[in-house]
Amino acid sequence: MRSVIYNYIRDLRIKSLTLTDHLPFEDNNAPVYHHNKKHIYVDVAKTNQSPVFDAFNGQGTVDEVTTVSVYFVNDAKKLPPDYDSVVEQIKGARTAAGTEGYIQKLCQVSSSYDADAIITQLEFSFRKLITN
Repeated sequence: MRSVIYNYIRDLRIKSLTLTDHLPFEDNNAPVYHHNKKHIYVDVAKTNQSPVFDAFNGQGTVDEVTTVSVYFVNDAKKLPPDYDSVVEQIKGARTAAGTEGYIQKLCQVSSSYDADAIITQLEFSFRKLITN
């Protein structure tokens, strides 16, 4: 799922930010995206499964949710003029090619501050039901 989100953002060709293929690891106990302002980082997908129902004959259904987080940092004193537009464009990845077959596609956007930087996080979640 990371590649679906990554490829979608790559194809947007956003001019005010740079998409990197690096993962958002930590360097000196700080996320690398904090050091590299105006770079978009796409994290690996995380998957969580929970049973919906199980039957004695081995049949059943599982609820699977896959999440992918996207991060970027800007100077909080002067946001790029297209900041809102960039967030809206990236949110469109929830319906990108490759997300077919999911019954729910969501994107939650949050921001936090670290000194003079604003950290924007977009968390995509994709839900599907799997039968045994």
